Amino acid sequence: MATLRLNGIRKRYPNGITALHGIDLDVGDGELMVVVGPSGCGKSTLLRTLAGLESITEGELTINDQRVNALEPAERDIAMVFQNYALYPHMSVFDNMAYALKNRGTPKDEIRRRVTETAQLLDLAELLDRRPRQLSGGQRQRVAMGRAIVREPQVFLFDEPLSNLDAKLRVQMRLEIRRLQKRLAVTSVYVTHDQVEAMTLADRLVVMNGGHVEQCGTPMALYEQPATRFVASFLGSPAMNFLPVTAHRGGVVLPNGNPVALPVAIPEGRAATLGVRPEHLIEATSMSDAAAVLDVTVEMLEPLGADTLAYTRLPGLEEWLVVRLDGTHAAREGQRLSLAFSVVNCHVFDSQGARVPLTDPEAQACQ
Repeated sequence: MATLRLNGIRKRYPNGITALHGIDLDVGDGELMVVVGPSGCGKSTLLRTLAGLESITEGELTINDQRVNALEPAERDIAMVFQNYALYPHMSVFDNMAYALKNRGTPKDEIRRRVTETAQLLDLAELLDRRPRQLSGGQRQRVAMGRAIVREPQVFLFDEPLSNLDAKLRVQMRLEIRRLQKRLAVTSVYVTHDQVEAMTLADRLVVMNGGHVEQCGTPMALYEQPATRFVASFLGSPAMNFLPVTAHRGGVVLPNGNPVALPVAIPEGRAATLGVRPEHLIEATSMSDAAAVLDVTVEMLEPLGADTLAYTRLPGLEEWLVVRLDGTHAAREGQRLSLAFSVVNCHVFDSQGARVPLTDPEAQACQ
């Protein structure tokens, strides 16, 4: 069991590019922390510094309060599961899983016990004599996980392990990883660009952007209370709707001149952004406490079965306004809809992208 602490971790390359800007994180004993963000945000670099594959320019990395900055990867008692599986093609499943243990000089009986138990755990017992080329993508990924598990490390690191799998298999493997991590209770850091993986796997979620941590917390806390416009836009599918507004007495004003009654702490006349998720836009006739009513035109529909996504236009706004409707809704292209949202379901961001608190205590409590 282990705790992982990152204190002011910076990574600067010889060409002057800084990939990590003072990362501060604590990963609790047995916790699964997921790091998510767009390509180039620094998440893979962060994972490689934890593994010892990249040196740390500044800051301190500790495992169970032991400073490990200068330790080689093999000395950190960390196991890593890679995106491309990294299996030896000429070895059997058994030998792939046993390889690290053999290098450590682990007794043969102990190797066989660990590999056999892990193979049963991962439903690989019937495949131990096969070569990687004889396995499906999901089976190869389970072998890669098994190779990490048999080492019984203090920390697991996952580097986008499901990105090479098809959509159905990703769902199955996601559930499998979550089940195994809970059962083994090994402290884990999981990197992905897939927000669905991030939301469903994480005990706590870290959203990165440009080498910085934008926000860290439980998945639902970040979804419901995004600290920045970036976090709000990154989590959620479809993404949050954003409307440019101007602060006005008692609220804000939309681009079409319609006022929105919002208790927002922004100076009069200051530009801001109002955010509302697609599922929080509902027909005005169904809401008695609406902050505003938006008259929109449906331009395109995407039926998804249980839901239908309506892409609408609000006069004065260039961006789509996406609405999540019930799948049985009789909406049609060209139809006019009157939409509404409540104060508790909207977010306001200042010109720098930081979330602005609402001044109404009840509204703040809901955010």
